[in-house]
Amino acid sequence: MSDFWTQIIQYTNTIETETPDIDNPEQLLSKLLTHAEHERQLLETQFNPTSTTTTTQENLPIISQLQKGISTAKELLNDHGKLRNEERKLSIAIKSHESEAELIAQDFRTTVKRLNNTTRIIDYLRCLETLLKYSSDLEKALSTESLDESLSIYSQLAHLTELVHDTSTEHLRSYSSNLTVYWYEQLKAVLSLRMENVLTTLEFPYVHKRASNYLIELFTANQDKFKIELINLLKLRLPDHVKHDDVQSRLRFIGWKPIPLFIQVLLKGLIIRFNHHFYGNQKTNDRRKPEWYLNEIISWILDHDYFLTEQLQPLLNDTINAKVEFIRGLIELVIVKLDSRITSILIDTPLFTHYIEEILIFSQRLFEKDIDYPHNLPNCMNLLCDEIVFERWFQVEQDVSHTKLNDIFRSPTAHQSVYDRMLERNPDEIKISECAETFLTLIHAMEDRYRLVPYPSCSLRLFSLQINLLDDFLQKLISSLTKGQQDIDPLSKQFCSILNSIVYVADVIQQWKNSPHYERLQYFYDEYKIFIAKYSTDNFDEENLNNIQIDSTLAQQFDLIQLNKENQRRSAIIFNHVLENYRNEQEKNLDSIVNHIVKLLKTKSRRYTKEKWSTMLNPKEYFSMNISSTAVDILLEIQTIFSNLSINLVKNIFNEIRARIIMDFDEYLFNYVILDHKFNEGGAAQFLFDINRGWSRIAGDNLSQFFNKCRESALLLTLPKGSALLLLDALKQDLSITSTSDEFQISSPLPSALHEQGIHHLGELEADQVLQCRLDLTNC
Repeated sequence: MSDFWTQIIQYTNTIETETPDIDNPEQLLSKLLTHAEHERQLLETQFNPTSTTTTTQENLPIISQLQKGISTAKELLNDHGKLRNEERKLSIAIKSHESEAELIAQDFRTTVKRLNNTTRIIDYLRCLETLLKYSSDLEKALSTESLDESLSIYSQLAHLTELVHDTSTEHLRSYSSNLTVYWYEQLKAVLSLRMENVLTTLEFPYVHKRASNYLIELFTANQDKFKIELINLLKLRLPDHVKHDDVQSRLRFIGWKPIPLFIQVLLKGLIIRFNHHFYGNQKTNDRRKPEWYLNEIISWILDHDYFLTEQLQPLLNDTINAKVEFIRGLIELVIVKLDSRITSILIDTPLFTHYIEEILIFSQRLFEKDIDYPHNLPNCMNLLCDEIVFERWFQVEQDVSHTKLNDIFRSPTAHQSVYDRMLERNPDEIKISECAETFLTLIHAMEDRYRLVPYPSCSLRLFSLQINLLDDFLQKLISSLTKGQQDIDPLSKQFCSILNSIVYVADVIQQWKNSPHYERLQYFYDEYKIFIAKYSTDNFDEENLNNIQIDSTLAQQFDLIQLNKENQRRSAIIFNHVLENYRNEQEKNLDSIVNHIVKLLKTKSRRYTKEKWSTMLNPKEYFSMNISSTAVDILLEIQTIFSNLSINLVKNIFNEIRARIIMDFDEYLFNYVILDHKFNEGGAAQFLFDINRGWSRIAGDNLSQFFNKCRESALLLTLPKGSALLLLDALKQDLSITSTSDEFQISSPLPSALHEQGIHHLGELEADQVLQCRLDLTNC
């Protein structure tokens, strides 16, 4: 039987191979039946008795098996049709069941949703019931004056309010917050009254002078009562998300936080006193005298220092600084008062300026050691950084500073020494001009004002004004170098004074580069460039630092980022541009003085350069040698010029000018006296005498080395003939070897022969040229 099925499988595979387009069982069965029928007919024809003489017994089993296979195939095909029908029925049934299941699931979800809503309503009602219970219990506890129980219940109420805050039930959140605020106010009134009674016993606040011993004894006697009430006040607090209606919200600056309740109670008496004196129709409420209430606040801080630090602070934990919180409360009082005034006086420039000055003095006083208010907490300077107030302040600073700058140069004594009559000053300080000293005083005053500004954006804008003033001051100094259409004499006292001013201001700017204040500004400036590149569509103009413009939205965002970061210090390269301008002008004026003097000396030295150096008498024929008569006028002129410059210029600038003049004149004498003439023994001796007794002494002992070429040339001219000949031969031999490269001749190391004769600055070629000027070597 297995052979039969093997044959059937092979037969089926043959059919599939012959008809590859069959893609389902029905087609295969149909094709199989068709093919089997065809094969049967062939077999019948082949084995038909009529066509054949005999039928063998071997063929009958095959025919029987084929007929049976065909019958089985038909049955399978019928079964397949039935299965297809059953499949269709099951598919329809499944779809029907799916629809019913979806309806059931939808009903289930609706039921679950209703259950959740019911649960939420139940929780809502339970929460509401709990809130009402807390409220009822608080009312009962307060009516029986059970303060500890009241605070305990309130604590539970506040905790529940914090939990409710995270839910989506808006009305419940609002109700719980309002209920908490209500009972907070009720308990606050009770606790405040109790604390006020204790403070009255302590005769607090200390607005009247009392003996310190008396106050200490009074506090010691009532310390336990005070501590109890303080602890109760510390227990009472609002949840973090609950806020009072704040009419002063505009004045809540970056870093502001609510004043602790116990500080509010301590300040109540001072607030009443402040409002009485500095509001209404009191004479002390004078809008022209903000210093009255600012000074009063400082007095209150100092008067209560011992109480806050020595008596109250030990009763608190380390996270609360009683003195700082007390000062914050008083500052808030001042800010509200200033805000009520300052916007109404913006157009009154003198009064507005007075307010600025008094606020700056007050803020500076807060940061002094005896008060020691932290710099990072809000203070009155924050009010000055309010957008409208700050723009007005910036404009006033700009107008006043430029007016003062113009007044500086209108002064007839602008370029005179401001310390002329102060003999205790050192020589360089005496030479500081009035305009430079007054200007730097102006700059330092501006720096002191904006040093206290809490916001980086405002500091940068005020700093840009300072840079602008430095540029303007330099331009006015440059303008002062001309009188009418003519440049002033470079040797005049005014020119020297202007040069001193440029050098003095430049040196101060150089010192500022290492100042912590300006290093901090450099950091803010770098951070600002990064901030603008990230958040602004405008390109940042690094060359236009003196006109930083930031709109209010970006400024607040920038300040908030920087105040939450740890500031760093960076070298203040922000001054490089303005410092370079000052140094360039300094160099330009130095060149003017040097060129003017050298030109004058060249004119004066014409007779000296035409001396007959080749025909002078032998020094042995003189009883004593004297400086050349044609050099006397030059020496006197140089001496007079250097004397005046030393009086008018600061020491380092004078030394630099003198050194440059000597080096230029040394080169001039070398080219137009030595190389342009022939020297006999008398001429060489005379020139050496002029150098040693004339030029070098005028230069000064410490600068005599700057006459290097003339001094060494004189040594070569007076060198004994034999030594000179040997040196000349050595130089010629060396020059002949290196004659292929002129550049190498100039830059090559000096030979040992020159060093042996004390020649260290003249080159080989120059030394050879000098020796050639000797008449006694001309024919050798």
